[in-house]
Amino acid sequence: MVIPILAVVFAAEGCAAHYHTIRNGYVDVYLKAPRAQSVSLVVSGDTFEKVPAVRTQLGMWKVSLNRANEFKYFYLVDGKVYLPDCPLRERDDFGADNCVFSP
Repeated sequence: MVIPILAVVFAAEGCAAHYHTIRNGYVDVYLKAPRAQSVSLVVSGDTFEKVPAVRTQLGMWKVSLNRANEFKYFYLVDGKVYLPDCPLRERDDFGADNCVFSP
């Protein structure tokens, strides 16, 4: 019962696709969120850094990072935490999950 409800919530947010590309030491991270007014990628480092995404065509949002090494992340979509379906996850010190980017 909970899974169908979550599916409706995520569909309402418009978050349907998440992927990345790597080129020349940069990683481009994409999120499809056509109804979002703002999207940021929150990336781990010594502290978490909030990187604003840029809206591209067809409701996609893009963040380019000058690194292609492993990092942990989540999104803020209109100010709300959004964790996409990602193959690698890790629980942080505060009990929340984060996605793990590992090239």
